[in-house]
Amino acid sequence: MATDTKTVAEDRIGQYRFVRTIHASQTSIVMEVVQDTTGKRFVVKQLLPRDHLDSSLVKALEFEAKLGMDLRHPNLVKVFEFVRDRHAPYFVMEFFSSNHLRLALGKPKEYGVPRDRLHRILEQAASALAYMHDKGWIHRDIKPENILINKTYEVRVIDYSLAMRPYTGFKKLFNRKAPCQGTHTYMSPEQILSQPPTVKADLYSFGIVCYELACGRPPFRADSPTDLLRKHLREQPTPPTSHNKSVTPEFSDLVMQMIRKNPKDRPENLHEFISRFSRIKIFHDVEDASTGR
Repeated sequence: MATDTKTVAEDRIGQYRFVRTIHASQTSIVMEVVQDTTGKRFVVKQLLPRDHLDSSLVKALEFEAKLGMDLRHPNLVKVFEFVRDRHAPYFVMEFFSSNHLRLALGKPKEYGVPRDRLHRILEQAASALAYMHDKGWIHRDIKPENILINKTYEVRVIDYSLAMRPYTGFKKLFNRKAPCQGTHTYMSPEQILSQPPTVKADLYSFGIVCYELACGRPPFRADSPTDLLRKHLREQPTPPTSHNKSVTPEFSDLVMQMIRKNPKDRPENLHEFISRFSRIKIFHDVEDASTGR
């Protein structure tokens, strides 16, 4: 692959032609591109040119790319290669024509998910995260924006930038603190307290997502980030059934267990969640389209 990219503002990235910007952040840009030789569409995540000399940002981008190349699951977005471009490093991912679940929540009339498809969507996301855990990685930023769905309700979980391995050896022995990172609405108490990462943190975040998708709102709302984090630490959430009478008590109980403050009180792992979830309905009045449940 050519490595002569000069700026993300140009219409070419190596052997790819720029099509459109999908997302832009303070340090990177995500773009839909077309490969010259094949005409196939891909997605490129590229560091902004002004940051190409920041070794920590380059290292973080390379970490995310290489982790994505190592992980191979049908519901995790595939990463194909990392290019250490001298002007703006980037990596190449599969093109998955989709929207994220935030759009489904924020604009339900345009992007809403049929309730009979929600069970299968959550199963796919849980399966992807369980696979990550089995491979020794914790996602640490599970939220609706990081769960993509296409028109046939296939799922891809994205964004490995905050992923960490559970602590072992001296890190575990001396209870070394982890970075306080994540998205406030979905952060587990232990993430807020910078405790060592475990799969139980992802279970909590995924539980918040399940709650929000069933109720149309997360369990905690606040006027400030500080107050929101305090609620994660101290406030007991009301059950999903209190916001949506269509939610079954079985699903409500499972979600409430997932978002308990003490990690020991949550399900053991996402495999346990999947096993229990496969036997219950989310809504009283909806038959799941994929299983006939």
